[in-house]
Amino acid sequence: MHRRTAVAVAFAALIATSGCLGILGGSGVEVSASKATVSENALQETGYEEVRVNESEVTREYSVAGQSRNVTVTNWIAMYERTVDVPVLGEQRAAVFGAFSSPEVSVLGQSFNPIKDYSDRELAELAQQQYDGLSVGQAINTSEMTVLNESTEVTKFEGTAEISGQSVDVYVHVTRVKHDGDYVVAVAIYPQDLDGEQERIETLLTGLEH
Repeated sequence: MHRRTAVAVAFAALIATSGCLGILGGSGVEVSASKATVSENALQETGYEEVRVNESEVTREYSVAGQSRNVTVTNWIAMYERTVDVPVLGEQRAAVFGAFSSPEVSVLGQSFNPIKDYSDRELAELAQQQYDGLSVGQAINTSEMTVLNESTEVTKFEGTAEISGQSVDVYVHVTRVKHDGDYVVAVAIYPQDLDGEQERIETLLTGLEH
């Protein structure tokens, strides 16, 4: 597993699709999301460390009724990691958590952002398609949580990933909430053998700030 990119690569595909905003009026649209990050208290409690928090700007040109329209969307990605003891392999930075925020665009009375139509299964499959070595299996369960003061479903999938050349059983957690005009997606991946890791992920989710 390329530990620093496992979730980020999946988000890259979301960034690419978040520019597909349909029919636009005027000369173009520029819109930015607000950062979605994990609180310092949650990081200290779970032992996760910030890898990076950065914005990604996507500009696309569309032809509408014979005229060109430019759409510029600014998204944010926050990535976190934790060093864990993986059987046989020893200590690895193999537990990752990412938060991605993308704005909703309102044009001519309509709201656009394809992320709102993704199911948790589709978000997990997106990670599977975009990351070599990650295979997402069946959903194990779905739980209700409050994230960013919004009630949301968190889906847990089983899967496998390549870590230092070895296939390791992992869990993948996925959720999405709409908050203050943005869509916030959170994805976590970690080895199944870790004790108490789901509780840490829940702490990270409840510790999200936006």
